[in-house]
Amino acid sequence: MKGNIIGKRIPRIDSVPKATGTAEYTVDLKLPGMIYGKILRSPLPHARIKSLDVSAAEALPGVCAVITAADVPMGKFSFFQWLADKTIFSSDKVRYVGDEVAAVAAIDADTAEKAIELIQVDYDPLPAVFETEEAMTADAPLIHDQESNIGFKVERHFGDPDNAFESCDFVVEGCYKTDRVAHCCLEVSNCVASWTPEGRLSIWTNAQAPHTQRQEVARILEIPLQDVRIINSHMGGGFGSKLVMDMKLPIAAVLSKKTGRPVKIQNTRAEEFSTAKTRYGYTMYVKTGAKKDGTLQARTVRVIADNGAYHDKGPATLNFSSMMFATLYNIPNIHYEGMVVYTNKQMSTAFRGFGNPQLTFACEVQLDELAEKIGMDPVEIRRINANTPGQKLQCGAVVPTCGLRECIEVAAQNIAWKEKYNRKDKLRGVGVANMVHTAAGGRYYGYNATDSFIKVADDGTVSIVTPGLEMGQGVHTVVAMIVAEELGLDMKSVKVLSNDTDLTPYDLGSWGSRATFVVGNAALATAREARVVIIETAAKMLDTKPEFIDLENGMAVARGPGMPEKSVSMGKLAAYAINNMKAPISVKGQWADDIPEDWDIKTEFVKNVRSFAFATQTCEVEIDKDTGEVKVLKFVAAHETGTTMNEMLAEGQIEGAVMQGIGFTLMESMTLDNGRVVNDGFLDYKLPTFGEQPEIDVQLIETGDPHGPYGAKGIGEAGLVPTAAALANAIYNASGIRVTELPITREFMLNALREK
Repeated sequence: MKGNIIGKRIPRIDSVPKATGTAEYTVDLKLPGMIYGKILRSPLPHARIKSLDVSAAEALPGVCAVITAADVPMGKFSFFQWLADKTIFSSDKVRYVGDEVAAVAAIDADTAEKAIELIQVDYDPLPAVFETEEAMTADAPLIHDQESNIGFKVERHFGDPDNAFESCDFVVEGCYKTDRVAHCCLEVSNCVASWTPEGRLSIWTNAQAPHTQRQEVARILEIPLQDVRIINSHMGGGFGSKLVMDMKLPIAAVLSKKTGRPVKIQNTRAEEFSTAKTRYGYTMYVKTGAKKDGTLQARTVRVIADNGAYHDKGPATLNFSSMMFATLYNIPNIHYEGMVVYTNKQMSTAFRGFGNPQLTFACEVQLDELAEKIGMDPVEIRRINANTPGQKLQCGAVVPTCGLRECIEVAAQNIAWKEKYNRKDKLRGVGVANMVHTAAGGRYYGYNATDSFIKVADDGTVSIVTPGLEMGQGVHTVVAMIVAEELGLDMKSVKVLSNDTDLTPYDLGSWGSRATFVVGNAALATAREARVVIIETAAKMLDTKPEFIDLENGMAVARGPGMPEKSVSMGKLAAYAINNMKAPISVKGQWADDIPEDWDIKTEFVKNVRSFAFATQTCEVEIDKDTGEVKVLKFVAAHETGTTMNEMLAEGQIEGAVMQGIGFTLMESMTLDNGRVVNDGFLDYKLPTFGEQPEIDVQLIETGDPHGPYGAKGIGEAGLVPTAAALANAIYNASGIRVTELPITREFMLNALREK
């Protein structure tokens, strides 16, 4: 559906404060009497704590408080509480370089840093393990008190893969690896905690899921939920890193309680790299079989994910990986085995794509190997196996709408595939990869719903209270567009309020490409409720029937047979409602997913996903034989959007995701020395810059989702998912070097070229 607002290229409503530097982030926050916290972290990857002496730190002038495990609740925490394994501070042993041991609060950051240096800890080093497969061996040092370092397992089985492989004409198998990478948000992790005289805790932070983090804070501090309030400032990037509570929050809260003053804790950039959570590194053993005509018959995978020292989003990431693995293409025989394994590294967590980029890299690279073995064009094997609208898969997934074949056609055409794939240009080639991703978050909690509220003010502005969290993806702009479209307003007349758990309705947060779908649907329902009330009010004020009222250009306009046209502004209408009808115009709307009561999350697990988005990316690369540099010349990203709510935002999301995917593929890697992150700054941790940005041709394929607002699908994560596979396949086409491990560095390429 296209309208006066929906589908237009409208700038983000938060663009001016961010572009001018007037937007206030939590790092800018200064409260009266605020002091500064600092955390003492372990310098060793694995060690017993023999003794801890904080007396010298407490005696330092300017120090307001020092806390250790003795000063905080010692309940264990994890996003999945049944897997809880992390305390606020380590009391017996540390498990990675960066583990929290103690914290101080002082009058300034420099004094806090000096106090940290004065704390004396006597460690008894223990053997450490950094590689997942080594950690799984019988004689590996145990990181937690359990039988092995395998923290969680998941298995999915559909059809009969063993027999199917026997009947396949062609089978390929291999091992593929992706590394742990940093989120690299421009705003570092930080918070400010403060208690009211009544004993209520307020925390200002940059949370992607403030309502669930509020629950997490209350749980680990063992305080009533009603005593916790989370307030969001502008967020300088999330990408999944700010979904689960960081230990800074309860630490700052305890320091604030002890001192009676607000406490700010903020990472340095080095701390951000070495202690913030990372993308899960995957090791994947994949096997795929097909008939001679290219139809896929069976696929199996064994995934080993690097959990780091503690649980976070690993189990959910493994589960989601299995869903997407089982959904892309209609493969009748599938087996998925996944496990998260403890290592003595910093924790991993959600990262844009949620395990799907790793698995898509492995599977789509292997699909090219299979196509070559059959003697088939890589585009053709994808076309004949592509998902189709209305398809129900062996795994239980239902695909209501799907534009994958159109994506394949457009992506191949716009990269000039037929002309470039078989050419003989030296060290220049093209690659292709498909993907599927959730377009609507998921029903993983057994709950998937949210509300919003609208009020019409007597100055003519319309305010919507929404739980949608803005982290750069544009959800506030989309919400404003929906309200403006339904109520006949311009964008300046709509205000979006969403920054405080005391204000906003409960919601699961901005993740999983769910914001436009879930929050957008709630905004649409609320705007339509408001439209009914506004029209009924206008009919009374203008003495006509509701069916003769239209809302346009900020006015309620009455047009009917045999009557002169009459109109009233939104502001006068609101004033009339207040003064004459004795009731302000304010409404609530809700969107709730219709989750079946008898639905089993384990046996019908892919029904977790209400709607799917498909995409194809193609790219062209050129390789420098003297340096090993892979220069990306062009990317075509053909993505299914359902309905494109805002072309400018959609293009920006996909362009940014492609660039993030290029970094993931060619340069990003956490480099460790005995568990310590060596490349802990932007000088040594390499990211693509404007200088590496290729031409990115974004093609938006519209299929109209029956469940999304105006038919829209979520696209926030999808742009990153197929990028690595498309690049790796282009490198093979250019050089004959089949890459099975990320990142594909210059050094790797140079050595591979020399060997070849």
